[in-house]
Amino acid sequence: MNLPMNPFFWVMALVPVLFLLITIMKFGWGVARAAPAGMVLALGTAVLFYRSSPVALLYESGKGIWNAVTILLVVWPAVFSYELTCQSRGFDALRRGVQDLTRHELLQILILGWIFPSFLQGITGFGVAVAVGAPLLLSIGVNPLYSIIIVLLCHSWGATFGTLALAWEALAEQSGVAGGEAARAAFLAAAMIWFSNFVGVCLSCWFYGRWKALKEIAPVAVLLTLMTGGGELLLAPVNATISNFLPSAAALFATFLLCRIPHYQRSWRLEGSPIIKEQKEAASGQTPMTFHEAFLPYYVLTLVTVICLLIPPVNRLLGQWRLGFAFPETVTGFGYVTGAEHMFSPMKPLTYAGTFLALSAGISGICYCRKGYLDGSGVRAAALRTAKKCISPTIAITCFIIMSRFMGSSGQIHVLSQGIVSVLGRYYVLAAPFLGILGTFITSSNMSANILLGNFQMTAATFLGIRPAVTLALQTAGGVLGTAFSPGCVLMGISTTGMAGAEGEILRRIVPVAAGCGAVFGIVAFLFLI
Repeated sequence: MNLPMNPFFWVMALVPVLFLLITIMKFGWGVARAAPAGMVLALGTAVLFYRSSPVALLYESGKGIWNAVTILLVVWPAVFSYELTCQSRGFDALRRGVQDLTRHELLQILILGWIFPSFLQGITGFGVAVAVGAPLLLSIGVNPLYSIIIVLLCHSWGATFGTLALAWEALAEQSGVAGGEAARAAFLAAAMIWFSNFVGVCLSCWFYGRWKALKEIAPVAVLLTLMTGGGELLLAPVNATISNFLPSAAALFATFLLCRIPHYQRSWRLEGSPIIKEQKEAASGQTPMTFHEAFLPYYVLTLVTVICLLIPPVNRLLGQWRLGFAFPETVTGFGYVTGAEHMFSPMKPLTYAGTFLALSAGISGICYCRKGYLDGSGVRAAALRTAKKCISPTIAITCFIIMSRFMGSSGQIHVLSQGIVSVLGRYYVLAAPFLGILGTFITSSNMSANILLGNFQMTAATFLGIRPAVTLALQTAGGVLGTAFSPGCVLMGISTTGMAGAEGEILRRIVPVAAGCGAVFGIVAFLFLI
């Protein structure tokens, strides 16, 4: 391999990413407009400067389309489930139910924007937590923009050890780390993730009511972050698979107990909170749906997911069927090799988040129709709104992922990463979390970023003479930060809240937070871990 390592090629590799950030954050382009342009830029860079062949890029396009399909099979059912709940006026019932559970408005926001999405992230992933959590916050009066921002910040801590630790397993497999070094990396990653978890919760409270809100909810926030982040820290080095799910489930159960404490039973809200919009009363004339009926899609989703993923015999039986496609090896003019795939990115349809979402939407839709909350015309109206909302995300997600495939297969990401190591030397540790952030932003997945950069982070540690656990932990902790504003997750939020065009504003609010946490991780690692 003779990839050129010089500033010109580093800049060329960075152009597509900078283009996306500038057009979305500075000029307010929607992702459906920016993503195709970024994809074309990555294509041009791959052909003109990195000597990728058209045939190789055609194969990468096929891989990207397949990856996009696996994500869109989550997006479409999630949006349809949301639209069915809207059509049946289920969100009015959800709002009433949560308000009956506790009249403490800030605790309601934390339950629906942090604890329940964290539980979903622990078992499903793929943006489901955002697609479900954002409209739930919307239903209790949080304005659409902050409905998305709060869930993005508060669910992302599960992006490494959530989804039954798929992202962590991908990192371990790609880097080859094992044994004690793997346990050390898991411990360090979980410690950093705990910090980002706490920051996300504190910021959400700050958005609601500044210091007064933080003071009011501090005992709950501290207790639940101890359960979630602290629980993950204890379990990750021992059993990564359940290290996010069990603490999230325990925290969800704990919130029901907390709501029974007299202090949180009382009515409490801050007048004039900038994130609360005026609520309109639901129209009368229809038998009100109960909270449990409105929550039916999420009961079904949770039950089916737990049965299919956490009961080993069931999981093994259903996981036998895998669907994927074969792709040949490709080589660029510089000798950069993308290996052959006998079954690229295989999907297990019977244990897949999209299948669970579709099943929950179907069962709840049938139940709503039988009880008279929906009829045929209502289902059709929900389907039409789903199609209208999903067209833009479909274009954006597909183009983003194809762009990432172009950059990965042509060697652009490899050159960019190696350039950072060459320039920074031991100071590379300061930049390592930002590679995780960048990888997740490009691929919309911490798992994909870990696959893309895991081996490189391992190599960088060897080259610098430091423990691999440090760079690997920084990689996946950075990926957690990137998840909070990755295009896939942002699109999930805007799709289910009707906030198309708000992508730039969302990134402007979250990117500085992610960058600040990434800087803290890098500095702490540099000062104390190497």
